[in-house]
Amino acid sequence: MRQELALAGLAAVLLAAAFISGCVGEPDGSLPPPVDFIPEVTAGAEDELIIRYYPNSTEPAPYSITFEIEVDGETTDAVAGRIVSDVSAADPIELPPVRTAPGAEVSVRVTIYDEFRRAVHRDTTTVIVGNEIQVTVR
Repeated sequence: MRQELALAGLAAVLLAAAFISGCVGEPDGSLPPPVDFIPEVTAGAEDELIIRYYPNSTEPAPYSITFEIEVDGETTDAVAGRIVSDVSAADPIELPPVRTAPGAEVSVRVTIYDEFRRAVHRDTTTVIVGNEIQVTVR
């Protein structure tokens, strides 16, 4: 019993020290504002789409991306929590090339998290492949 009380007292002291030092508790609001991302879809090699996400920042930063790519309703690629380092406007996040055919409908669902674990971008981009690429972002 005495040992349990000593451990409980030690735990209380450590918890109080963590609160005082700012290690535990509410954020103080000092995080930088989240970065916005703009999707871009371009034609790559023959029958290929290239999808990039450009941040509105020139400062390189790490991000985590989760995405699912569907072509005509079939999932062709899905990744959860991929870490991408040094992302900037000059070096955007680029998804794997998507193989398509004329008339195909490509749907990409993506969520991008910053280094503070905030979801800074979430969208679904739909592409209809034809003579020209038609893109809808929701």
